[in-house]
Amino acid sequence: MIFRQLFNERIAAASYLIGCIAKGEAAVIDPALPAETYATLAAEKGLQITAIFETHMHADYYSTGRALQVLTGATIYAPRLADVQFPHQPIDDGDEVKIGNLVVRAVHTPGHTPEHTAYVVSDTPRTERPWFVMTGDSLFVGDVARVDLVSLPGTGTEIMYASMQKLLALPDDVEVYPGHFGGSACGGRAMSGKAASTIGFERRFNWALQAPDLATFNEWMSHDVREAVEGILTHRNTNRGELPLPADYFGNHAQAMPLSDMVAAQARGAVVVDVRPITLFGHGYMAQAINIPFVRDSLLARLQALIPTTQPVVFYSDNIATAEAAATMASTAGYTVLGVSNVPMPHKEVLPVIDIDGLHGAVLAGATVVDVRDPHEHAKGTIDGAVTIPHLQLASQLSNIPNGPIHLVCESGTRATIAASFLLHHGKQVVAVVVPGGMSDYNAKYAVTHA
Repeated sequence: MIFRQLFNERIAAASYLIGCIAKGEAAVIDPALPAETYATLAAEKGLQITAIFETHMHADYYSTGRALQVLTGATIYAPRLADVQFPHQPIDDGDEVKIGNLVVRAVHTPGHTPEHTAYVVSDTPRTERPWFVMTGDSLFVGDVARVDLVSLPGTGTEIMYASMQKLLALPDDVEVYPGHFGGSACGGRAMSGKAASTIGFERRFNWALQAPDLATFNEWMSHDVREAVEGILTHRNTNRGELPLPADYFGNHAQAMPLSDMVAAQARGAVVVDVRPITLFGHGYMAQAINIPFVRDSLLARLQALIPTTQPVVFYSDNIATAEAAATMASTAGYTVLGVSNVPMPHKEVLPVIDIDGLHGAVLAGATVVDVRDPHEHAKGTIDGAVTIPHLQLASQLSNIPNGPIHLVCESGTRATIAASFLLHHGKQVVAVVVPGGMSDYNAKYAVTHA
């Protein structure tokens, strides 16, 4: 799985991106940064954001969940008791949502707000047991959330105490990831600057959780109350959809190039560069498009190796923000970018994929294999008779690629997919690409030639 904790230092807020690599799906919890941050981060990890979870209607910032929904088409999950006034999926205590192989379970933890909900996450290929909990504004590291920010039924110390008991019912080794850390006005003065802990550590050392009973908890929470916070209801009611969003909320994005214009650009010699993850590309892409997944550290190197700077390009992605980010990088490197797009593809090409068993069968039948790994990887084993050309050298060695049917393999499927799209663009006959998996998997199961 993928787990990333992101910080908005200005308000001491933490948000999260979690994802399943196997299924290519991701979720964002409590987005507080520009929506583009999450969209491009997910793309870099080969993931598509399909879900956005809100723990509650935040009182100290405007959630960027709706902007992220517009960019990605993801479903927003918000607690039913929040009475949200925009398109979303209400979530209740005990509800479960699957993000690929991850399971996210809602735990109603009111006190800070009436609707507040924590999310317990399990990585099911490893175990059904909970791995971590996103506690939002309920349990913090070293403290608990304030109960005096909004005066509504469903808030207060008694309700918060009951919510803490719910969280303390989790195993000690369950990791705790809160929505804020030290410096936020949403917790008490004992909040730690550390933004992660475990249930067991908090059980032993969080001052508020040492209260032996409700009466003591109530007494402790009434001491040393922090100052009021301005704009609480403005943020909260805007996040609920009751008040209008700020004028610049959705940001300024380029207009998506229509499909007809992309086809016309191709006819004039431009290349459509599809920067989506290989799984999305393989399931359906525009004819003649070349797949170069959006990864900041490798995008330009691959682009420059496969497409000359003299050739105009159009960038395509599942969200316009990622296409724009790729376009900016390409422009800086000297490319002429004709446009960006994320329009639906009514007529799609599908990449022919096989697994290592399928590859072995093809090898036994005399298939031509093109291995696009780098030379230093050949020590892991190569298939006897395979054509070995690193994927970054395909343009310069295009004449060495056989004209007949070819099978492509690398180490994981990424470079093989890139190579397949490039070779198909140049008229080669690609009949199969090994995705996922590659030569290490093949070598582990079948005898191969070692360099």
